[in-house]
Amino acid sequence: MTTEPRPIDLIVRPEAAAVRSVWVGEATDFTPWLKDNLDWLDVLGLGPLELVGVEVPIPDVGRSLDILARTPANTLVAIENQFRKTDHDHLTCGLAYAVGHDAGALVVIAEDHRREFVAIADYLNGAYEELGPNKGIAVFLVKLAVEKVGGHYVPRFEVVSRPNTWLAEIQGPANVSTQTVTGFLESCPPESRDRLAVILDNWTTTPGASIRLNPNSASVSLDYPYSPSTGHRSLYVVYSNDTMTVNRGYLRESVIDDTLVAEMDRRLAASFPGISDKPYYPTVREPQPAAVTEFAAWVFSIGSPAAEAGDSRREGTRGMGSAAGG
Repeated sequence: MTTEPRPIDLIVRPEAAAVRSVWVGEATDFTPWLKDNLDWLDVLGLGPLELVGVEVPIPDVGRSLDILARTPANTLVAIENQFRKTDHDHLTCGLAYAVGHDAGALVVIAEDHRREFVAIADYLNGAYEELGPNKGIAVFLVKLAVEKVGGHYVPRFEVVSRPNTWLAEIQGPANVSTQTVTGFLESCPPESRDRLAVILDNWTTTPGASIRLNPNSASVSLDYPYSPSTGHRSLYVVYSNDTMTVNRGYLRESVIDDTLVAEMDRRLAASFPGISDKPYYPTVREPQPAAVTEFAAWVFSIGSPAAEAGDSRREGTRGMGSAAGG
């Protein structure tokens, strides 16, 4: 008597395969395949992508973008492909191509993304979240891999950097009710509204501080007088999905003292258990008011000793103290 195999007995482990064993060339094989299979990029969360063009020339540049696509909300998406690791040329050119085509998002696909480029993408995405889709460009870094199962090949697209929140405005018309603190809180889950309200209420009483509202986010900022060209700089951003990002990258660049940098990282880990390890904008889930207030108060306080000592190397830290003191 023959027994049919159980589904559990048919489980196999995929084998890693070389990308070039499927697509010999990036321009000759991968790009033509991807333009006909954009649904593989559903992992981006941008909705179904519609092809606009392939090898689209950039005005006044003399080069072309691999693929230009469009989201259901009519937002253009620039897609740049590269075998092996991302390099400066593809990332910077990709940004130039996105700007040249007035795209709202840039997607860079490569077999690997060096840590420095992930950090840059995280930084740009933090700026995008503050500026909003009308001024910023969302950057998606996608890692390409291939697995073999029997005689079949399975592409794998893994997103290694993306905006923490793909703002509602890029997906469709903005909800104007979120342009007030009350409206923003109403867009948050009911169980988190009281907690987030305390965080924002505390911020409104801080000298030199302000709140900038975007669809689905509230950016809490300080007016740093030492940097008039940039004006307000975000300390953290609270999102309607009950997450928060901390501007660790900017604080790290402003606080030159290595001891204070180490103390900042220690306090971040202690105040926000489970905080992500992104170098520029780490994410905190379900931020607690006491922890947020305590960390912000420490940031305000670290400028005063430098200002009193007149240490010119700590200009950025001195500016924090000035802002905190009003």
